[in-house]
Amino acid sequence: MPRKPNPSRRQFLTNTAALAGGALATPYIFTATARAQQLAASDRPVIALIGCGGQGRWIMGWAKQHADVAAVCDVDANRLRETQKAAGEKADTTEDYRRILDRKDVNAVLIATPDHWHTKIAIEAMLAGKDVYCEKPLTLTIDEGKQLCAVAKKTGAVFQVGTQQRSDDSRRFLTAAALVRSGRLGKIKQVTCAIGGGESSDAIPAVSPPPELNWERWLGQTPLVDFRLQPDPYKSRGHYEFRWWYEYSGGKLTDWGAHHVDIAVWALELFKTGPSAVRVVSSKHPTPFKDGYPTQDDRYNTATEFLVEADYPETKLIIRHDTDNGVLFEGEKGRIFVNRERLT
Repeated sequence: MPRKPNPSRRQFLTNTAALAGGALATPYIFTATARAQQLAASDRPVIALIGCGGQGRWIMGWAKQHADVAAVCDVDANRLRETQKAAGEKADTTEDYRRILDRKDVNAVLIATPDHWHTKIAIEAMLAGKDVYCEKPLTLTIDEGKQLCAVAKKTGAVFQVGTQQRSDDSRRFLTAAALVRSGRLGKIKQVTCAIGGGESSDAIPAVSPPPELNWERWLGQTPLVDFRLQPDPYKSRGHYEFRWWYEYSGGKLTDWGAHHVDIAVWALELFKTGPSAVRVVSSKHPTPFKDGYPTQDDRYNTATEFLVEADYPETKLIIRHDTDNGVLFEGEKGRIFVNRERLT
Protein backbone atom coordinates (compact mmCIF):
# COMPACT_ATOMS: atom_id res chain seq x y z
CA MET A 1 0.00 0.00 0.00
CA PRO A 2 1.39 3.46 -0.83
CA ARG A 3 2.34 5.60 2.13
CA LYS A 4 0.69 9.01 2.27
CA PRO A 5 3.35 11.42 3.56
CA ASN A 6 2.31 14.44 5.56
CA PRO A 7 3.60 17.83 4.36
CA SER A 8 6.62 17.91 6.67
CA ARG A 9 7.83 14.54 5.43
CA ARG A 10 7.18 15.44 1.79
CA GLN A 11 8.91 18.80 2.16
CA PHE A 12 11.91 17.20 3.83
CA LEU A 13 12.34 14.64 1.06
CA THR A 14 11.80 17.20 -1.70
CA ASN A 15 14.39 19.55 -0.25
CA THR A 16 16.85 16.70 0.14
CA ALA A 17 16.33 15.58 -3.45
CA ALA A 18 17.07 19.08 -4.70
CA LEU A 19 20.23 19.19 -2.64
CA ALA A 20 21.44 15.75 -3.67
CA GLY A 21 20.77 15.87 -7.40
CA GLY A 22 19.83 12.84 -9.48
CA ALA A 23 19.16 9.45 -7.95
CA LEU A 24 21.53 6.55 -8.56
CA ALA A 25 21.25 2.80 -8.21
CA THR A 26 22.86 1.46 -5.06
CA PRO A 27 24.69 -1.56 -3.69
CA TYR A 28 24.22 -2.39 -0.01
CA ILE A 29 27.64 -1.07 1.03
CA PHE A 30 29.17 2.16 -0.23
CA THR A 31 32.96 2.01 -0.22
CA ALA A 32 35.27 4.30 1.72
CA THR A 33 36.15 7.68 0.25
CA ALA A 34 38.82 10.22 1.13
CA ARG A 35 36.47 11.59 3.78
CA ALA A 36 36.13 8.23 5.50
CA GLN A 37 39.84 7.49 5.23
CA GLN A 38 40.75 10.55 7.31
CA LEU A 39 40.59 8.27 10.38
CA ALA A 40 44.00 6.68 10.93
CA ALA A 41 44.11 2.89 10.83
CA SER A 42 45.39 2.83 14.42
CA ASP A 43 42.46 4.89 15.74
CA ARG A 44 39.23 3.44 17.08
CA PRO A 45 36.25 5.16 15.47
CA VAL A 46 33.76 6.91 17.70
CA ILE A 47 30.16 5.80 17.21
CA ALA A 48 26.70 6.53 18.57
CA LEU A 49 23.53 4.43 18.68
CA ILE A 50 20.16 5.87 17.69
CA GLY A 51 17.36 3.50 18.73
CA CYS A 52 17.89 1.46 21.90
CA GLY A 53 15.55 -1.50 21.47
CA GLY A 54 16.74 -5.10 21.43
CA GLN A 55 18.18 -4.89 17.92
CA GLY A 56 19.96 -1.65 18.68
CA ARG A 57 21.62 -3.05 21.78
CA TRP A 58 22.61 -6.19 19.84
CA ILE A 59 24.37 -4.34 17.01
CA MET A 60 26.00 -1.97 19.50
CA GLY A 61 27.42 -4.98 21.31
CA TRP A 62 29.13 -6.10 18.12
CA ALA A 63 30.26 -2.62 17.12
CA LYS A 64 31.80 -1.71 20.48
CA GLN A 65 34.38 -4.47 20.00
CA HIS A 66 35.92 -2.22 17.34
CA ALA A 67 34.76 1.28 18.29
CA ASP A 68 34.12 3.59 21.23
CA VAL A 69 30.47 4.40 22.01
CA ALA A 70 30.15 8.12 22.74
CA ALA A 71 26.37 8.43 22.99
CA VAL A 72 23.08 6.57 22.87
CA CYS A 73 19.69 7.97 21.90
CA ASP A 74 16.11 6.86 22.46
CA VAL A 75 12.74 8.41 23.27
CA ASP A 76 12.09 5.74 25.93
CA ALA A 77 13.89 6.66 29.15
CA ASN A 78 13.97 3.07 30.42
CA ARG A 79 15.58 1.76 27.24
CA LEU A 80 17.99 4.67 27.23
CA ARG A 81 19.11 3.95 30.78
CA GLU A 82 19.62 0.23 30.15
CA THR A 83 21.53 0.87 26.94
CA GLN A 84 23.83 3.37 28.62
CA LYS A 85 24.79 0.66 31.11
CA ALA A 86 25.69 -1.65 28.22
CA ALA A 87 27.55 1.09 26.35
CA GLY A 88 29.54 2.25 29.36
CA GLU A 89 28.86 4.97 31.88
CA LYS A 90 30.91 7.46 29.85
CA ALA A 91 28.37 7.31 27.02
CA ASP A 92 26.12 10.36 26.91
CA THR A 93 22.35 10.02 26.61
CA THR A 94 19.77 12.04 24.70
CA GLU A 95 16.26 11.60 23.35
CA ASP A 96 16.97 13.94 20.41
CA TYR A 97 19.06 12.30 17.68
CA ARG A 98 19.99 15.73 16.30
CA ARG A 99 22.21 16.31 19.32
CA ILE A 100 24.27 13.31 18.20
CA LEU A 101 24.53 14.56 14.63
CA ASP A 102 25.78 17.92 15.95
CA ARG A 103 28.78 16.26 17.60
CA LYS A 104 32.12 16.60 15.82
CA ASP A 105 33.68 13.65 17.65
CA VAL A 106 31.18 11.06 16.33
CA ASN A 107 32.42 9.35 13.16
CA ALA A 108 29.49 7.01 12.54
CA VAL A 109 25.96 6.27 13.73
CA LEU A 110 24.07 3.02 14.12
CA ILE A 111 20.36 3.46 13.34
CA ALA A 112 17.95 0.94 14.87
CA THR A 113 14.80 3.01 15.26
CA PRO A 114 11.28 2.07 14.14
CA ASP A 115 11.21 1.87 10.35
CA HIS A 116 9.55 5.22 9.63
CA TRP A 117 12.60 7.03 11.01
CA HIS A 118 15.28 5.21 8.99
CA THR A 119 15.47 7.36 5.86
CA LYS A 120 15.16 10.72 7.60
CA ILE A 121 17.85 10.07 10.18
CA ALA A 122 20.17 8.36 7.69
CA ILE A 123 20.04 11.27 5.24
CA GLU A 124 20.55 13.85 7.97
CA ALA A 125 23.44 11.82 9.38
CA MET A 126 25.25 11.71 6.02
CA LEU A 127 24.71 15.42 5.48
CA ALA A 128 26.22 15.96 8.94
CA GLY A 129 29.37 14.12 7.86
CA LYS A 130 28.67 10.77 9.54
CA ASP A 131 29.07 7.28 8.16
CA VAL A 132 26.00 5.09 8.69
CA TYR A 133 24.93 1.57 9.60
CA CYS A 134 21.14 1.38 9.27
CA GLU A 135 18.88 -1.53 10.06
CA LYS A 136 16.58 -2.92 7.40
CA PRO A 137 14.22 -2.01 5.85
CA LEU A 138 16.28 0.94 4.69
CA THR A 139 13.27 2.76 3.23
CA LEU A 140 9.51 2.31 2.98
CA THR A 141 9.03 3.84 -0.49
CA ILE A 142 10.94 3.74 -3.77
CA ASP A 143 11.38 7.52 -3.78
CA GLU A 144 12.93 7.45 -0.30
CA GLY A 145 15.43 4.91 -1.57
CA LYS A 146 16.37 7.00 -4.59
CA GLN A 147 16.89 10.11 -2.49
CA LEU A 148 18.92 8.31 0.13
CA CYS A 149 21.19 6.78 -2.51
CA ALA A 150 21.72 10.17 -4.10
CA VAL A 151 22.80 11.68 -0.78
CA ALA A 152 25.16 8.77 -0.12
CA LYS A 153 26.81 9.30 -3.51
CA LYS A 154 26.99 13.07 -3.05
CA THR A 155 28.47 13.00 0.46
CA GLY A 156 30.75 9.99 -0.04
CA ALA A 157 29.51 8.42 3.18
CA VAL A 158 30.29 4.82 3.99
CA PHE A 159 26.87 3.23 4.32
CA GLN A 160 25.82 -0.30 5.24
CA VAL A 161 22.34 -1.79 5.50
CA GLY A 162 21.74 -4.27 8.31
CA THR A 163 20.81 -7.37 6.34
CA GLN A 164 22.10 -9.91 8.84
CA GLN A 165 21.49 -13.07 6.81
CA ARG A 166 24.46 -12.20 4.55
CA SER A 167 26.82 -12.55 7.51
CA ASP A 168 25.04 -15.47 9.21
CA ASP A 169 27.57 -17.62 11.12
CA SER A 170 26.22 -20.82 9.54
CA ARG A 171 27.08 -19.46 6.07
CA ARG A 172 23.93 -21.13 4.67
CA PHE A 173 22.83 -18.06 2.75
CA LEU A 174 26.36 -17.37 1.51
CA THR A 175 26.60 -20.98 0.29
CA ALA A 176 23.22 -20.75 -1.43
CA ALA A 177 24.24 -17.55 -3.21
CA ALA A 178 27.52 -19.15 -4.30
CA LEU A 179 25.68 -22.18 -5.71
CA VAL A 180 23.32 -19.95 -7.68
CA ARG A 181 26.18 -17.87 -9.07
CA SER A 182 28.26 -20.96 -9.94
CA GLY A 183 25.70 -22.03 -12.54
CA ARG A 184 25.16 -25.48 -11.01
CA LEU A 185 21.41 -24.87 -10.98
CA GLY A 186 21.45 -23.59 -14.55
CA LYS A 187 19.61 -20.43 -15.49
CA ILE A 188 17.35 -19.41 -12.59
CA LYS A 189 13.77 -19.22 -13.83
CA GLN A 190 11.99 -18.42 -10.56
CA VAL A 191 12.76 -17.47 -6.96
CA THR A 192 10.13 -17.76 -4.23
CA CYS A 193 10.51 -15.88 -0.96
CA ALA A 194 8.13 -17.31 1.64
CA ILE A 195 7.84 -15.17 4.76
CA GLY A 196 4.69 -16.20 6.61
CA GLY A 197 1.55 -14.21 7.25
CA GLY A 198 1.29 -10.94 9.15
CA GLU A 199 -0.21 -10.23 12.56
CA SER A 200 -3.77 -9.03 13.15
CA SER A 201 -5.65 -7.65 16.13
CA ASP A 202 -9.05 -6.58 17.35
CA ALA A 203 -9.54 -2.99 18.47
CA ILE A 204 -6.68 -1.96 20.78
CA PRO A 205 -7.70 0.48 23.55
CA ALA A 206 -6.37 4.04 23.49
CA VAL A 207 -4.48 4.76 26.72
CA SER A 208 -2.04 7.33 28.03
CA PRO A 209 1.54 6.68 26.92
CA PRO A 210 3.79 5.29 29.66
CA PRO A 211 5.62 8.08 31.51
CA GLU A 212 9.02 6.95 30.25
CA LEU A 213 7.99 7.29 26.58
CA ASN A 214 7.98 10.58 24.66
CA TRP A 215 5.13 9.53 22.37
CA GLU A 216 5.07 12.62 20.15
CA ARG A 217 8.79 12.33 19.46
CA TRP A 218 8.35 8.59 18.74
CA LEU A 219 5.70 9.46 16.12
CA GLY A 220 7.93 12.07 14.52
CA GLN A 221 6.77 13.02 11.03
CA THR A 222 3.76 10.65 11.09
CA PRO A 223 0.23 11.76 12.11
CA LEU A 224 -0.39 12.56 15.77
CA VAL A 225 -2.56 9.70 17.06
CA ASP A 226 -3.41 7.99 20.34
CA PHE A 227 -1.04 5.54 21.96
CA ARG A 228 -2.71 2.12 22.12
CA LEU A 229 -2.03 -0.83 24.38
CA GLN A 230 -3.67 -4.18 25.14
CA PRO A 231 -1.79 -5.99 27.93
CA ASP A 232 -3.01 -9.58 27.42
CA PRO A 233 -2.43 -10.85 24.82
CA TYR A 234 0.06 -8.06 24.27
CA LYS A 235 -0.78 -5.74 21.37
CA SER A 236 0.27 -2.12 20.98
CA ARG A 237 0.89 0.84 18.74
CA GLY A 238 4.56 1.37 19.45
CA HIS A 239 7.93 -0.27 20.02
CA TYR A 240 8.19 -3.78 18.47
CA GLU A 241 4.61 -3.78 17.16
CA PHE A 242 5.20 -0.73 14.97
CA ARG A 243 5.79 -3.19 12.10
CA TRP A 244 2.06 -4.07 11.93
CA TRP A 245 1.01 -0.48 11.15
CA TYR A 246 1.38 1.01 7.66
CA GLU A 247 2.06 4.41 9.20
CA TYR A 248 5.42 3.14 10.48
CA SER A 249 6.30 0.04 8.48
CA GLY A 250 4.94 -2.48 5.96
CA GLY A 251 4.10 -5.62 7.90
CA LYS A 252 5.73 -8.93 7.00
CA LEU A 253 6.67 -7.63 3.54
CA THR A 254 9.16 -5.11 4.95
CA ASP A 255 10.01 -7.18 8.04
CA TRP A 256 10.89 -10.72 6.87
CA GLY A 257 10.50 -9.77 3.22
CA ALA A 258 13.49 -7.45 3.42
CA HIS A 259 15.65 -10.36 4.60
CA HIS A 260 14.65 -12.97 2.02
CA VAL A 261 14.28 -10.68 -0.99
CA ASP A 262 17.76 -9.39 -0.19
CA ILE A 263 19.14 -12.94 -0.44
CA ALA A 264 17.41 -13.47 -3.79
CA VAL A 265 18.70 -10.19 -5.21
CA TRP A 266 22.18 -10.83 -3.79
CA ALA A 267 22.45 -14.34 -5.22
CA LEU A 268 21.30 -13.20 -8.66
CA GLU A 269 23.49 -10.07 -8.56
CA LEU A 270 20.52 -7.80 -9.20
CA PHE A 271 21.37 -5.25 -6.51
CA LYS A 272 22.19 -2.49 -9.01
CA THR A 273 18.93 -2.77 -10.89
CA GLY A 274 15.26 -3.37 -10.17
CA PRO A 275 12.25 -5.25 -11.51
CA SER A 276 10.54 -4.18 -14.71
CA ALA A 277 7.11 -4.78 -13.15
CA VAL A 278 5.60 -5.61 -9.76
CA ARG A 279 2.13 -7.12 -9.35
CA VAL A 280 0.07 -7.67 -6.22
CA VAL A 281 -1.76 -10.83 -7.25
CA SER A 282 -3.74 -11.04 -4.01
CA SER A 283 -3.74 -9.61 -0.50
CA LYS A 284 -5.83 -9.63 2.65
CA HIS A 285 -5.87 -6.92 5.30
CA PRO A 286 -7.38 -6.88 8.82
CA THR A 287 -9.02 -3.48 8.22
CA PRO A 288 -11.20 -1.98 5.48
CA PHE A 289 -9.48 0.34 3.01
CA LYS A 290 -10.63 3.35 1.02
CA ASP A 291 -8.52 4.94 -1.71
CA GLY A 292 -5.61 2.77 -0.60
CA TYR A 293 -5.68 3.77 3.07
CA PRO A 294 -7.10 2.03 6.17
CA THR A 295 -10.40 3.41 7.46
CA GLN A 296 -9.79 2.25 11.06
CA ASP A 297 -6.88 3.40 13.20
CA ASP A 298 -7.47 1.27 16.32
CA ARG A 299 -5.97 -2.05 15.14
CA TYR A 300 -3.13 -3.52 13.09
CA ASN A 301 -3.60 -2.71 9.41
CA THR A 302 -0.78 -4.33 7.39
CA ALA A 303 -1.46 -7.30 5.11
CA THR A 304 -1.90 -10.69 6.77
CA GLU A 305 -1.93 -12.61 3.48
CA PHE A 306 -0.31 -11.70 0.17
CA LEU A 307 1.05 -12.92 -3.14
CA VAL A 308 3.38 -10.54 -4.98
CA GLU A 309 5.23 -11.09 -8.27
CA ALA A 310 8.18 -9.10 -9.63
CA ASP A 311 9.55 -9.48 -13.16
CA TYR A 312 13.28 -9.36 -13.91
CA PRO A 313 14.82 -9.81 -17.39
CA GLU A 314 15.44 -13.56 -17.01
CA THR A 315 13.61 -14.57 -13.86
CA LYS A 316 10.51 -14.05 -11.75
CA LEU A 317 10.54 -13.26 -8.03
CA ILE A 318 7.54 -14.32 -5.94
CA ILE A 319 6.82 -13.20 -2.37
CA ARG A 320 4.12 -15.17 -0.55
CA HIS A 321 2.81 -15.86 2.93
CA ASP A 322 1.60 -19.45 2.74
CA THR A 323 4.61 -21.75 2.33
CA ASP A 324 7.66 -22.75 4.38
CA ASN A 325 9.68 -19.71 5.49
CA GLY A 326 12.76 -19.38 3.32
CA VAL A 327 14.06 -18.79 -0.21
CA LEU A 328 13.57 -21.31 -3.03
CA PHE A 329 15.74 -20.97 -6.15
CA GLU A 330 14.46 -22.95 -9.16
CA GLY A 331 16.83 -23.35 -12.10
CA GLU A 332 16.90 -25.31 -15.34
CA LYS A 333 19.19 -27.94 -13.77
CA GLY A 334 17.99 -28.05 -10.18
CA ARG A 335 16.63 -26.24 -7.16
CA ILE A 336 17.75 -25.34 -3.64
CA PHE A 337 15.92 -24.09 -0.56
CA VAL A 338 17.56 -22.07 2.20
CA ASN A 339 16.42 -20.53 5.48
CA ARG A 340 17.96 -19.91 8.91
CA GLU A 341 17.76 -23.60 9.83
CA ARG A 342 18.69 -25.56 6.72
CA LEU A 343 20.02 -25.61 3.16
CA THR A 344 18.52 -28.38 1.01
